[in-house]
Amino acid sequence: MKKRHLLLTSLICLGVLTACSTNQKTDEMKKTDDSAMMEKEDKMSDEKKDMKDEKMSDKEDMKKDDMKEGENKAMNDGKPAPNFNLEGVDGKTYKLSDFKGKKVYLKFWASWCSICLSTLHDTDDLASQVEDKDYVILTVVSPDHMGEKSAEDFKKWYDGLDYKHTPVLLDPSGKLLQEYGVRAYPTSAFIGSDGVLVEVHPGFMDKAGIEDKLKEIH
Repeated sequence: MKKRHLLLTSLICLGVLTACSTNQKTDEMKKTDDSAMMEKEDKMSDEKKDMKDEKMSDKEDMKKDDMKEGENKAMNDGKPAPNFNLEGVDGKTYKLSDFKGKKVYLKFWASWCSICLSTLHDTDDLASQVEDKDYVILTVVSPDHMGEKSAEDFKKWYDGLDYKHTPVLLDPSGKLLQEYGVRAYPTSAFIGSDGVLVEVHPGFMDKAGIEDKLKEIH
């Protein structure tokens, strides 16, 4: 009888141990599966973040490229135009730096130049229309240089002409002639809105040619 009781007890203990071992393995397997699932989710989250960061980086690069391209389109080829600070026959002071952001047409001329005089009407007409334009019209005369009258004589002579819109700047030192490389009259200088000296054109230019060049430059 005792033997049967001991055998039964042993079988019950064995069953309990087996059940505990099975439960432990199940728990361990569950923990392993949960850990693997968490690692997989973390990996997917990191991949999504990397893809998002990469897209944002690409967008920023494209934006920078577009800005750079826009800047290149807005720039003119050439060197900065020599600055000036000159008094006009109207008594006003004119500085190139005052026209930053606008294109500038600069006409060098003299009172003895027949071609210059024949185109003064066109120049004055252009100067009368600058209010709603992205450019300004200026002219320069250098008294006592290259055969020009004195400043006083030039002013008296110019007062007798009927040009009311054209600013005439006086360059008594002749420095501007040298800086812009003027060797003959008339000479036209085109300055971009970025302050770059785009072109210096010696000789005759009609009104249409001046307007076309101003449209061409930035």
